[in-house]
Amino acid sequence: MPSVPGVTATLQILRKAFPVEEQVELDALLAKHREAGEKYRQAFQFLGIRRPPALSERVLKIATLRAYDRTGIDENDLLSMAPELEANQSGWKLPPGQAALGRILSGLPPRLRGPVFTTNFDPLTEIAVRRAGGVATPYIHADDSSFIANLRVQTGASVIHLHGYWRDSQVRNTSDQLEQDRPNLAASLRVTLERHTLLVIGYGGWSDVISRSLLSAIRQQQSGELDVLWCLHESERELTTGSSSEETLSGFSSAPGNVQFYAGIDANVVLPMLEKRIASVLSYDDGRRLSGASLLGWTTITRSELDEVKPNATVAAALTFFDGRIPSWHDAVSSHIPRRDSTIQIFNEISASDAAKLSTLTVLTGPSGEGKSTVSRQVAAMLASDESQNFRVFVLEGDHFGTLASILRLPTDASYLLLIDEAHRFVNRIQDLVKDLQASGRYGIHLLVVSGDTDWASVGGSNFAWNRFVSTNVHQLNGLTHIDATAMVGAWEAIGAKALGELQWYDSQEQRVDALLDFSFGEAIAGPGTLLGALLTTRYDRKGLREHIKQLLERLRTRLIPPANNSSLLDALVAISVPHAYGVFALNSSVLADAFDMSPVELNAYILIPLGEEAAITFASGHIVVRHELIASAIIDLCLETGYDLESATKRIVAAAARHILHGGYSPGMAQITYLASRITDMPKLALVAADAAVEAAPDRLSYRTSRSKVLRTARRAIDAATENESSLPLILHPDNVNQARGYFVEWGVVEGLLENFARNAMLAGVALQDGVSLGGLDTEQSERGLSCLVLALRRLQENNPQPEILQALAAATVLARACGQKSATGREWLRVAERMVDKNGASYPKLDGSDSATKALRIGLNACRARLERPFPTAFPRTDFQFLSLQRLLANPRQWY
Repeated sequence: MPSVPGVTATLQILRKAFPVEEQVELDALLAKHREAGEKYRQAFQFLGIRRPPALSERVLKIATLRAYDRTGIDENDLLSMAPELEANQSGWKLPPGQAALGRILSGLPPRLRGPVFTTNFDPLTEIAVRRAGGVATPYIHADDSSFIANLRVQTGASVIHLHGYWRDSQVRNTSDQLEQDRPNLAASLRVTLERHTLLVIGYGGWSDVISRSLLSAIRQQQSGELDVLWCLHESERELTTGSSSEETLSGFSSAPGNVQFYAGIDANVVLPMLEKRIASVLSYDDGRRLSGASLLGWTTITRSELDEVKPNATVAAALTFFDGRIPSWHDAVSSHIPRRDSTIQIFNEISASDAAKLSTLTVLTGPSGEGKSTVSRQVAAMLASDESQNFRVFVLEGDHFGTLASILRLPTDASYLLLIDEAHRFVNRIQDLVKDLQASGRYGIHLLVVSGDTDWASVGGSNFAWNRFVSTNVHQLNGLTHIDATAMVGAWEAIGAKALGELQWYDSQEQRVDALLDFSFGEAIAGPGTLLGALLTTRYDRKGLREHIKQLLERLRTRLIPPANNSSLLDALVAISVPHAYGVFALNSSVLADAFDMSPVELNAYILIPLGEEAAITFASGHIVVRHELIASAIIDLCLETGYDLESATKRIVAAAARHILHGGYSPGMAQITYLASRITDMPKLALVAADAAVEAAPDRLSYRTSRSKVLRTARRAIDAATENESSLPLILHPDNVNQARGYFVEWGVVEGLLENFARNAMLAGVALQDGVSLGGLDTEQSERGLSCLVLALRRLQENNPQPEILQALAAATVLARACGQKSATGREWLRVAERMVDKNGASYPKLDGSDSATKALRIGLNACRARLERPFPTAFPRTDFQFLSLQRLLANPRQWY
């Protein structure tokens, strides 16, 4: 009778891969180990050292196929047919326990069905579920990736293979591989334990990374939140007489919470008994049996699975959707949420192309908040539910794209929609796939790729010639059409006043539609997020929106974040909103994780998903955005009114960004957060908190000190700013500050000017413009700022105590500033005032004719300033020979950087 072999039989298969001499060595190695599991790991370690990885994978395939009825089929042919064999459910022999598990998972309602974790490579659990009429999706997490994203879509049984899969996957089966730390796995298990009772069956608890991660997850839970039932095949006597898993199990026994062990449990007996015991809660739909085709790592969406989530498509759910909640699958089938015009267009395009026996690519882009995810899910739901078409829908929720060959080998008895959100992350794979579709002539495979417009453009998606390979349609969502507005208002009218909000006071549907369209094109919400902005402003007046956000904040205040030291979801939302309120619209998720001292997995589970469900934020591609500017503004206003500690939130997020950059992380948005102080112009105290946070996190970074000086100066604390700059002087020698020194000297010069120390002001501006390796390169912007500062300082010196050298230096500075160009109105005004002084005193202007007459006059004047210093500079002040060759070259060719 075919079956997946145990350890001993698998070792016999592996042993045959070697000649006799190496078999002897292998036997000698295995003889040193008593426990079967350790023999297995050592054997595969031996194989991995002596043979290519492909041979280990071949051994596992051969072992797995022992459970398949191979009558009349050559073994080599079997190995090349793995996906087709997996789809043939009837060819596999299932043990009684596995068959019962499949029926249980297929029959359980979604609210009672949790994920399945397995260290096995075989597909028998998936086969068992499909044979029982259910849908099972295998997810491969042999690396240290998180599986939390996969579990968000519970439309069937999720089977997570923690050591790899028997086909199209890397595997872990040696001791070294199995003992490698996997922190994301541990965090994912910890999150899962909070939401499900864990039943362990058929797993002995060897001291590998799975057991260690599980034990770590258990120990970090509060005892009242934990429920683990561990079924062991060994008898109680065997467990107490030296089992290799004794130490591991002892660790679990001492863990907090409800961890119960059951000895002498045979899964082939217990699971069929369990099936009978819970028969009253199991429900089967014989009409939903489907082809066994699946894609590793892709969630399967079927009509029956969509029917399962329809009860969640309530009026209350629709109202939160209209408020900006991140869409779920039940929204795609909700009768309260209208289908977008783009949904119908895309559905019709794909249907027509499929009828014409084509494969297609549909690109759906647009800014955040425009409804891309909703449209794509509606299209997928329509195709999966359309009985007139034989479509199978796969959705990529995680990072495992899988092999292109597995897609091309999908059975031809159905058509397929492959929905890929955040498609910019996979643009190279998608490009290769469309090329292979053309080369193979394969039809009936339709790609629906969804991405933010700027993300798609940044990876070259907008410029690639997709049409050369497959029929391509591009849809960009940006605002509301009249058709969409009419459908939206109609849906609100069907719900009533709670949905209509302020629109209930209009007399007719036509007036309501016009109002919605007017709002969508209003200046207050035009631009990214127009759809969401229109929905909010149409249904809520300003007072109503503030009250809506106030209720949100009150709810979030009471929702604590489990691992974040008594922080609440309100703290997280405010930390996200502060940068948004000051023009930094995308927060890097790693910064927020650092701010709340949690892993990316925990951040996703404890903060991002809950805030998304509360219609507060959206997140994609590692960036977090408040759903709309209107929401961010209301959050900050309400925090000010209620006395919420904005300073702590600001300090937390700025410090986290600065730490991230200090340790090698960088993105433009991250850098903008570290200099958030320069954007906070309405609250000087908050600006100083932001500046202090950056300096405290990275005290050796000169630019953060410069930013703090600017905040102090703006707050009319010029003396404190001068002290800040003098104390920061030694940092100009730090190698990481080379390109920050010029800006520092200009800022210091401005501060000295406010203190009426104009000679020091001029000297500092001159240093910012002079040649010097330690000062870094010189660009046009730095030159413009330095010359503007220098012009003002020299003019004030000449006003207070006229001197020919100063006047001639002022003339030279105006010539150089005019050549550089002054973009700011203030700079241009200062320049005109200085030129009038030069003209009034009859001084001549040096020419920029390739000679150094202008820079020579500047050098003489700055040396005169040295003699007039109000007080000397510290001894660490740099050499000041005032050579300006880089400045001359820059003005001759302003596009260069010197």
